[in-house]
Amino acid sequence: MKIVVMGAGAVGAYFGGMLAKAGEDVCLIARGAHLQALWEKGLVVDSEAEKFQIPIRASADPVDAGIADLVLFCVKSYDTVEAARQMMPVIGPETVVLSLQNGVDNEEVLAELVGAEKVMAGLCYVQAHIAAPGVVRQAGDRRDIIFGELSGEISPRACQILAVFQKAGINVELTADIKLAVWRKFLFISAFSSITSVTRSSVGPIRQTAEAWDLYRQLLQEAYRVALAMGVNLPEDAVDKTMAFTASMPDMFKSSLLRDLEQGKRLEIDALCGAVVRLGERTGVPTPASRFVYSVLKVAQVRPSLH
Repeated sequence: MKIVVMGAGAVGAYFGGMLAKAGEDVCLIARGAHLQALWEKGLVVDSEAEKFQIPIRASADPVDAGIADLVLFCVKSYDTVEAARQMMPVIGPETVVLSLQNGVDNEEVLAELVGAEKVMAGLCYVQAHIAAPGVVRQAGDRRDIIFGELSGEISPRACQILAVFQKAGINVELTADIKLAVWRKFLFISAFSSITSVTRSSVGPIRQTAEAWDLYRQLLQEAYRVALAMGVNLPEDAVDKTMAFTASMPDMFKSSLLRDLEQGKRLEIDALCGAVVRLGERTGVPTPASRFVYSVLKVAQVRPSLH
């Protein structure tokens, strides 16, 4: 399968590397020192499961990749429109674009630009980072992808992609209700990213501060109510289970959004707390806690050096 990875950061490079190692024709779209290292030394994947180094095709320009069978779309949500426009030269009549981004409405944007029939939704559970240019370090037991057709159909093309992922040793699930799977993850990451970033704190002190812990529950409840209003059948105990999961996390655990904030990087707030606010307005669900967090982090976005 000819696979193009749009946004070959940690997540894209990790899964792209696994697919290339399994013999698929993979091209990573990257930039800067990371791209230079990929050209010179290939890709190094340093995982708890295995470590390998392989030569791999990489380019800053999607034109060099040619028409793809599958595009793994892994860019930050705020780059969705620009990256989608850049990838148009790789889109052929049968190309599938699989979004593995944070958020719950990236697929809507992609559908408008490339056509809904070409888009699949997905999510991943993987802890990875670029340890050095050309080097991806992955930690933890979870290295999972969940994906599916927007229509809910278990289609032949989805089954083909499933088989390719399985051959590469990727933990993968093809689901008939990808919207539910995406919202299960979003419920957690939207609220957890919000509370850690607005408090500038790892999870331990948040749990120990009753007011912050209560704000976290409010953020979860708002996202849950929005999901129900969107027609997503999250279980009744989704908020309680997410609270319990968060209570079990190591004290020093931080969200990736907080790490980006600390490093002065651009923030994905429009796809996280901002999406709760935006979809709440669309469905008539009040989201005061999410709106508060979004407004505070918008200031941090304008002046990222405040920390």
